[in-house]
Amino acid sequence: MSSQVINTQSEAVVHFFTKLDIEMVNELLDADRTYSDLEKPLFIHKLGNAFDEFLAAGDNQLFLYPGKCNSILCDSCGCPGYAFVGNKSGLFMELVFKEEQGRVTDIYDCNEFNAYSPPRKFDKRIKIDNFEFPF
Repeated sequence: MSSQVINTQSEAVVHFFTKLDIEMVNELLDADRTYSDLEKPLFIHKLGNAFDEFLAAGDNQLFLYPGKCNSILCDSCGCPGYAFVGNKSGLFMELVFKEEQGRVTDIYDCNEFNAYSPPRKFDKRIKIDNFEFPF
């Protein structure tokens, strides 16, 4: 995306996802919204943990594969999103991005994601919210 012009906040957020740049994602996302049903600070914390998993596996960027939610049981069936795949590890995240007028309004894991042109079978899935319990 480096040669592509970024025109919207949504495009910028996706760009910085591919760069594993949690600080820029934090700066760009709206503070008054929830993402994955989490307040923004908690979402950013969990997303940062996910980015750390990619970095610990040796990735320094994520490849981007557009697609959509494919679950007929989901209110977001057909909503666009992306598979983000580590450039070295094969680790991946599949996320739906909801947006309005070029701004991200929500981001969440998708369990029934269909990337339009995956290059190969992905390896281990990374989720933003693994439902960590304190017990």
